[in-house]
Amino acid sequence: MKIKVAEKAGFCMGVRRAVNLVLRAVNQGLSPIYTYGPLIHNPQTLELLSKLGVRAIKSPDEGEVNGVCVIRAHGIPPQEKKILESRYKLLDGTCPRVLKVQALAAKAVKEGKSVIIIGDKDHAEVKGILGYCQGKGYVVSSLQDLNEIPGSTPFVVLSQTTQDEEVFKFLAEEIKERFRDVEIINTICNATEVRQAGVRKLCESTSAIVVVGGKFSANTKRLAQIAESQGKRVYFVERPEEIPLEEIKKIDSVGITAGASTPNWLINSVVDYLKRYTSKTYTILRTIAISQIYASFFIPILLLSLLLAKKSINLDFTYISFLLFSFFFSASLIFLTNYLNRSSFIFFYPEKETFYNTRHFKFLLAISFILSIIFGFLYTPRILSLVIIYPLLIFIFKQSPMQGGVELLFYISLLLYLYPIWDDQFLLLSFYTLLLLCFIKLYLEMVYLQTDGFLPKTFLLGLFDFDEKKAKKLLKILLIVLFILPICLALFSLGNLLFLLSALSCLILYQTLLKRKLGQIVYLELLSFIPIFVFFLVSLFLRVVF
Repeated sequence: MKIKVAEKAGFCMGVRRAVNLVLRAVNQGLSPIYTYGPLIHNPQTLELLSKLGVRAIKSPDEGEVNGVCVIRAHGIPPQEKKILESRYKLLDGTCPRVLKVQALAAKAVKEGKSVIIIGDKDHAEVKGILGYCQGKGYVVSSLQDLNEIPGSTPFVVLSQTTQDEEVFKFLAEEIKERFRDVEIINTICNATEVRQAGVRKLCESTSAIVVVGGKFSANTKRLAQIAESQGKRVYFVERPEEIPLEEIKKIDSVGITAGASTPNWLINSVVDYLKRYTSKTYTILRTIAISQIYASFFIPILLLSLLLAKKSINLDFTYISFLLFSFFFSASLIFLTNYLNRSSFIFFYPEKETFYNTRHFKFLLAISFILSIIFGFLYTPRILSLVIIYPLLIFIFKQSPMQGGVELLFYISLLLYLYPIWDDQFLLLSFYTLLLLCFIKLYLEMVYLQTDGFLPKTFLLGLFDFDEKKAKKLLKILLIVLFILPICLALFSLGNLLFLLSALSCLILYQTLLKRKLGQIVYLELLSFIPIFVFFLVSLFLRVVF
């Protein structure tokens, strides 16, 4: 089965902004937190919010005075906003595009015009816009609604931001024919247009379409309607388990799209559900990614690369024991950290939560700890102090972003054990590998951040309040330094310029991150191994050739 995911699907900018407002409020420890009405039209996200203690209220007097109240992306009438401001600390999550429509409606009324809104009169966004019309607003969703509009004043025609483009054009033309003084302003959000164009494009190359999202989401329902109008078999689901697996397996190509209120983690779950039952290769890669066993190789390969760069060093049994200890204890720390935080995975990567609750994981954790002790003892018994210190640090930093930095501290500790072979080049190269490890750590956290879920406080990104702009800025700084350091290393040997290849691979990772590839989380995780592998190949090449 070929699976194609729409280039643009899932959260739009406005919804992501509103969800991030709530995420920051939760991580800042603000309480109680309310949303005025359901934050978005997605049951799964609302369920997660409920587990985080966020409650939706229907009227201003439901919640506790001085609590935090978040206005959802759809916006609300100005009269209701004033009441909320008098009772709560208000966080306005109204989508900037909706704010623009509200402003246009208010301006039209101020100029003595009436407002016609093409949309669903029961939709929260439309109700909010009507609040700015001061009784001079009319909602039109069909030709029949036009009969109820008096033709005595000039009109400004606006649209619900999630309205179907073709429906808007049809009704706008009809309004223009029936009334004399009409100004038409297309306020359909570009995100809506792009998603609707995307599902039409998917229909050209696939036999069936899976639409992921809430059954009460207007824009999601429209995607399903468009696919049906193209003669495609449509599966409109809220959860992966709703897909009739045996039936869909018989289809040669399936397209996947999602409404603007559907989080990326749910799209990832749907893609994962289909792929793991139709591709053996994907199943293997998925196991490696979800267990995070691949990350256990980061530290030992970097250490091996540093030893290869030190040409006077022979990789005898002592160093091999050191590298094996670093591998198994890295695995132990990763497994232990993930196990302690397993309940948080349900908020952004539910497949991992399932894995870390299995017996297989507990067996891996036990084996990795035992082997790390064995190889640590073979290297030098005093290194076993790390086996006590670092698990203890993981427990101490359980509710802190510092837990995300334990792996980096462990790497620094191992570098200290190599003190006898330090020289200027080795130190500079070690610093380079530390920055490389830090970049990959942040890259992976950014991959998880782009799931639109709720990340735990134990992530390093928690230090930046999960602000994506700040995180990208830090990644850019790391990239600049990663490109500069090989030039400095060239003072010792021109061959060291080849380490620029590692920096280049990091740049490619960063560019991939910016594209927000949907349904590809397993591959995005595994790509993090590339800069480490490139660094190793360069070190091996320099050892053999130079």
